[in-house]
Amino acid sequence: MSSLKKIAHILIAVLLASMAGGMVWHYVKINTPSEKVAVAAVKLPIGAVIAPEHVVLKDYPASVLPEDAEKSLQDLLGKTVVSGTIFKGEIMRRGHTASDLGSLKAVLNSVAPGREAMDLPAETANGLKGVAVGDRVNVFSEISVQIGKDAASMVDCVAKEAVIVRVPPASSEKDNSLGAATVKGAYIIAVTPEEAKKVAEGIVRGKKFSISLLPVKGGQ
Repeated sequence: MSSLKKIAHILIAVLLASMAGGMVWHYVKINTPSEKVAVAAVKLPIGAVIAPEHVVLKDYPASVLPEDAEKSLQDLLGKTVVSGTIFKGEIMRRGHTASDLGSLKAVLNSVAPGREAMDLPAETANGLKGVAVGDRVNVFSEISVQIGKDAASMVDCVAKEAVIVRVPPASSEKDNSLGAATVKGAYIIAVTPEEAKKVAEGIVRGKKFSISLLPVKGGQ
């Protein structure tokens, strides 16, 4: 009987502790201010026009929200992504979108129709000169490969003949336009949808990229 009483006391203690923990969690939850903010429901590449199915409202603790978080879905609808690829689950922020894409969409349609625009990390080919809109480049990054039972990494071409649709302004240039402000320091390339997945995967994993400028076709 004494053993049963000890077990009963332990179970009661555990139950009371669980109840106390639940009450504390509930108290903290109802007393922690939260706000609804706009979050990307899908991956949004540069040039994407925001539609109702692209964004949702979610509750976030007010203490961790960025000051420029978007809080209205209506303010986003119809605007175009200009800052870079926005990944699913990312909080939408002012500066991610603009009412007018400017020249980027026109350039994309002109030099690389049917392709998807992707922004490379800002440090990619930093200081590289002689690259212009319309140039073609091969894009390299580190990828994971399976060798037998082991996993290894190697550098491979993740995008062939990608088209440059925007280059970062030189550091000496003073460009206060929206386009310069949102993509300063980053190359934007046009790639196939399959290549876009590879590039996005590398970006998410924090991989470094490099580009190799291809000769102009026809020798011009």
